[in-house]
Amino acid sequence: MKVLFLQDVRPTARAGDVKEVKNGFARNYLLPNKLAVLATRDELQRADKLRKAAEKRRLREAQEWRDVAEGIAETPIEVEVRSGPTGRLYGSVTSAMIAEKVSELIQREVDRRSVRIPAPIRTIGNYLIPVRFPGEVEADLRILVKSDSEKPSPNEGGSGENEETPPAGAPEISG
Repeated sequence: MKVLFLQDVRPTARAGDVKEVKNGFARNYLLPNKLAVLATRDELQRADKLRKAAEKRRLREAQEWRDVAEGIAETPIEVEVRSGPTGRLYGSVTSAMIAEKVSELIQREVDRRSVRIPAPIRTIGNYLIPVRFPGEVEADLRILVKSDSEKPSPNEGGSGENEETPPAGAPEISG
């Protein structure tokens, strides 16, 4: 079935494209959700207007994402995680964690699949991570991985304050 796409449906087509799709896909998803219409002669004439409007929108969105990428590339993104005393993390920093922090920072949704971590991040430190934003915009983010807590003091840990300890040199009493 030939349909004219009214909106972008990734990865199938972009707004204004005329494509041959399976009948069930068109009848059950595209047409009821008003993402596409049947490709009739009248609708094909309308396609040029849709393509031009969609192209303008894509260019505007790409420019907005470029501006966001430039602004965020300068700011280090801090990720706090649990770590051991040697600086080794319990687990690793994931692309979902980074995408969440970026989303909070820029007030826009960032897909976790757009964050490409080349190797697992398992230690505290600074990292440079490539990110691909919508509109084919790419940026390198500076990620600062740091521990979420300070190192425990010697008073914390195995001994509690309520335990009674005999004074030094006192004989042990058993019984």
